[in-house]
Amino acid sequence: MRSLAIATSAALLASCQATGTEAELASAEPTEAPEVPVYVTAICGDCHAVRPNAISPNPEAPGFEDVANSPGLTRETLVTFLSDAHNYPLQMDVDLDEEDIETIADYMMTLQSDEYHRAPS
Repeated sequence: MRSLAIATSAALLASCQATGTEAELASAEPTEAPEVPVYVTAICGDCHAVRPNAISPNPEAPGFEDVANSPGLTRETLVTFLSDAHNYPLQMDVDLDEEDIETIADYMMTLQSDEYHRAPS
């Protein structure tokens, strides 16, 4: 009889714990990553991590989230950088037109976050 009481108590405690966890998950704000434009992945994704919390395929290429959260970065400074191909390292043999620049800058700015912490290198 005593073992039945212990088993019942354990089952009740477990169900209370699971319900609390479900309630916490239900009330938590979902964090959706912004949708990556196909163009951004196609032109930049071979070298840069274009998604949040990702590692760049090329270790020398900063992830977009790292760039977006660089101190002092604004959309204007990013557009200026992307508009001047002379700023690019030689490995970045790309020609971006104004529409491409706007698309990349708009997407990268969605990655800015007050909660961002740069991963240790």
